[in-house]
Amino acid sequence: MSTRRRIARILAAALVLTLAPAAAARADPPTTGTVAGTLADGATPVPDVTVELLIMPYGALVKQTRTDAAGAFRIPEVQPREYTMRFKFPGGLNQFHPGVVDLGEARTFTVTAGAETVIGEAVMPHGTIGGRITTDTGAPAAGARVELHRITAGGPLATVLADANGGYLFRYPPSGQHRIAVAPAERGGTLQWAYRHRSYTQADPFTITPGQHTTVDDQLFPTGTITGRFTRDGVPVANVVVYATSQATTAESVSNWTDAEGVFRLKPYPGSYKLKFVVRSGTGLDQWLGGAESEAATQPVQVAAGQTVTLEERQLPTGMVRGRLTDAAGQPPVASGVVVYDTARGRTFQATTAADGTWFKMVWPGTYAVRYSSGGQAQWATGRSTPETADPVTVAAGGTTFLDEVLLPTGSLAVRAVDRGSGAALTTFCATAWARYVYLRACTQDGTAELALSAGAYEVTVSDDVHPAAVHPDVRVATGQLTALTARL
Repeated sequence: MSTRRRIARILAAALVLTLAPAAAARADPPTTGTVAGTLADGATPVPDVTVELLIMPYGALVKQTRTDAAGAFRIPEVQPREYTMRFKFPGGLNQFHPGVVDLGEARTFTVTAGAETVIGEAVMPHGTIGGRITTDTGAPAAGARVELHRITAGGPLATVLADANGGYLFRYPPSGQHRIAVAPAERGGTLQWAYRHRSYTQADPFTITPGQHTTVDDQLFPTGTITGRFTRDGVPVANVVVYATSQATTAESVSNWTDAEGVFRLKPYPGSYKLKFVVRSGTGLDQWLGGAESEAATQPVQVAAGQTVTLEERQLPTGMVRGRLTDAAGQPPVASGVVVYDTARGRTFQATTAADGTWFKMVWPGTYAVRYSSGGQAQWATGRSTPETADPVTVAAGGTTFLDEVLLPTGSLAVRAVDRGSGAALTTFCATAWARYVYLRACTQDGTAELALSAGAYEVTVSDDVHPAAVHPDVRVATGQLTALTARL
């Protein structure tokens, strides 16, 4: 190698050595911080607890981790701002930093870029509560669902399942008064309250004392069984929610859903129940047992203790009606209402137009009238101004009926108001026009309230919250014309 080349390589290496410290000095500063800490029950570490980092004030979850065998946790790469923490214990019990039950009482802390924020969390004062659940025959109620509730009502604080011997335990319940609810292992079972009560209002309170164990045993009430299969054209329908509504009290109502074979199973108390089937959105309509379209049209099922009632339910056929609504200028009115109804059979289906004026609704096969409501207009298909003249709209099973509609031109109502005694004009007031199927209100601060209305007769009320209201019972509006009204308050 030539002398010149050797010199060049030596100079290049020296340059790299010279620039290295400068490059390191120019490294970007850290933009995130770290949250770390421990969770302990007194001096005992608490492992396997979910730790959640929350943004306040709404408690939005940002990141989460779990405590290790030493009760330690660490959450890296946290954006600088204020946070709090939620600790989720096995069974669903939660506490917020620092050892409080409610999010509203939680304390916040600030995470700084490049720094580690350390949280030493202690489990809130607690005892333990547990016991044994048995069936109505005294056998272990394996898998029974046990819920811990606050004395002040609301959803369960925690839920655990009984073991093979019917035993259960809440390890970290907060001190204070609580209630216990119990349900059998099977879905669709009744929920009872210790000791052997059928409603929350009758439930016994249990006091949890820090450091002490509270024993609550309970025995399940006897139940019956409602089972069956939900099909459409002979094909099982899955994920249909089945409600058995108690005819004695809603506290005894139960629900479940159909499996892949369309089979459902409910375990209610002995008594009388009406069954409702709620199918997935877009695949049909809710119906009641026996193919009934309403609760009033169905018959209740009688359930006896230890007995099984077996049912078969077929989904009712449906059709679709859809269309587009525009005004006289060809523009879609905003969020107009559409009602598809058959008064003779008590059927009413409602829809709302989309931004482009389109709408659709699934209905049962039949013949209907269709009403459109948009602002101060009420109109019936097709282009009719009264329900008596509405065209019949027929919807066939499995078919789609298309129905476009153009709103008829409106008239205008301009309302002024004056003081009856002095005759002075009033500038601030509201005017309400009412007629069958139409209710429209307009307010003003410049002395004139304007309403666009379908042709017809209206009752108009004018009020300003100062004078007694003025009521005009028969104000006539004509298509394409302006009607002026002066109200004397």
